[in-house]
Amino acid sequence: MCVYVCNFAPLNHPIMAELTLKQKKDFAKQLYLGDNGITQAEVADRVGVTKVTVCRWVNEGKWDEMRTSLLVEKDTQLARLYRRLRELNDLVEGRPEGERVMNSKEGDTLMKITAAIRNLETETNTAEKMATGKEFLAFVRKTCGLEKSKEIARLFNAYIKTCF
Repeated sequence: MCVYVCNFAPLNHPIMAELTLKQKKDFAKQLYLGDNGITQAEVADRVGVTKVTVCRWVNEGKWDEMRTSLLVEKDTQLARLYRRLRELNDLVEGRPEGERVMNSKEGDTLMKITAAIRNLETETNTAEKMATGKEFLAFVRKTCGLEKSKEIARLFNAYIKTCF
């Protein structure tokens, strides 16, 4: 789910009570993967489950491995794809004049690379939405105060729930 639920609502708040176990697990996963400094105990406290439950979810879901693999962010993936695209174009440009045409395999590779680039450049995942929301709420808190931030957080939480 969304970090704002637990930043502003106590664990006995109706928002927390209405979450299913799966939603709490999804919320815990987002927290754990989205903040490399957060501990399992902090996740458990913010989500409203036991430390043992979070530990089990981390082990069963291999969240530590996922946390490590997330270090290869979208920018790194895009850089690799652009490098492959450049290499493919350089290969074709290195051919003698009149033979600088891609064969079907190269053309297919070009289409796949450009599609992957387009998807990565236009895709916004839930974690990115949450990060943007968190930054926006911090801005609202500084400029408009805590109460306005809480009001917007409740709306944002409802929006994030629709993403799962």
